[in-house]
Amino acid sequence: MKVVFRADASPDIGHGHVMRCLALADALRVRGALCMFVCRRGGDAAAAAISAAGFAYRVIDTDGGDASSDAAATSAALASGPVTDWLVVDHYRLDAAWESALSAQVGAVMAIDDLADRPHACRLLLDQNWHDDPAARYAGLLPPCCDTLFGPAWALLRVEFAAARVTRPARHDRPHRVLVCFGGGDAPNATGQVLRALKPLASRFELDVVVGAGSPHQQALRDLCGRLPSASLTIGAGDVASRMAAADLFIGAGGTMTWERACLGLPGITIAIADNQLALSHRLAAVGEGIDLGSLSPDALARLPGVVETMLADAEGLQTMGEALARRCDGLGAARVAERLYGLRAS
Repeated sequence: MKVVFRADASPDIGHGHVMRCLALADALRVRGALCMFVCRRGGDAAAAAISAAGFAYRVIDTDGGDASSDAAATSAALASGPVTDWLVVDHYRLDAAWESALSAQVGAVMAIDDLADRPHACRLLLDQNWHDDPAARYAGLLPPCCDTLFGPAWALLRVEFAAARVTRPARHDRPHRVLVCFGGGDAPNATGQVLRALKPLASRFELDVVVGAGSPHQQALRDLCGRLPSASLTIGAGDVASRMAAADLFIGAGGTMTWERACLGLPGITIAIADNQLALSHRLAAVGEGIDLGSLSPDALARLPGVVETMLADAEGLQTMGEALARRCDGLGAARVAERLYGLRAS
């Protein structure tokens, strides 16, 4: 089976789309599938991650956000090689028109979405986030023949997260290790703003700071962490799962990282750097499975030190929060989705 992924990454949109597609590609490759990526120019760090994972990729030039030129460029990329069985699109700017334009060229289209703000013309839709009534969110947006996969049981996580879930050590009786990570892009440098907000408290705990290889703020963060004796900075970490397993508290954005740390029972404080991160973080906070400070703002940063102090002083509360979060996601979603793709192909 040949599967082609259409996803982009950049400092502005982050790397979450590409990373969750890589998780699914890995699960498909284990089952014998041939996988390829099609990405717009400009996501060098994501392209490096795709290449390092051993997948082929094609870079396309498109006219900004124009879906028709994107469809034409993607069609050209699909033209060579074996026929594509599944085209998987994970892109907020592409909708039913794009999917319809390519459907005749492939066996079937799968869309990965979590906004529910546009129509789709796909055979399978995945929304891995938690909603009380996900079907209602997509009412009128999907064709009658579309199968759906809803919820974090289908979350696309790399295999190391499920492995780390099995072997993760117990959390510290005296919580002291804080993981700070705002994903692969972090255009507004939320990482740096958080570190400056925590500077008065930094001697009281360890700060494990992780930024993506594509971050435009690397040198500024090196300088800042060099002035914080408790902070260590890693750029382009390949061991995020083990870092989450070793941490007592997370500070960062929502998105795919929510389910990565849920798999490992890591409680967290979320500060959104994109509007689409807000709803999930708010919902989890409402049921006691995290603390949500809303969007990145002076108010959120001012509140952060007090919240960190309170949480680290309550080891039992952290454990309860982490255990509740861990019940939502076991890290095996990518394997489940891969099996579904093979099953639908055979049906």
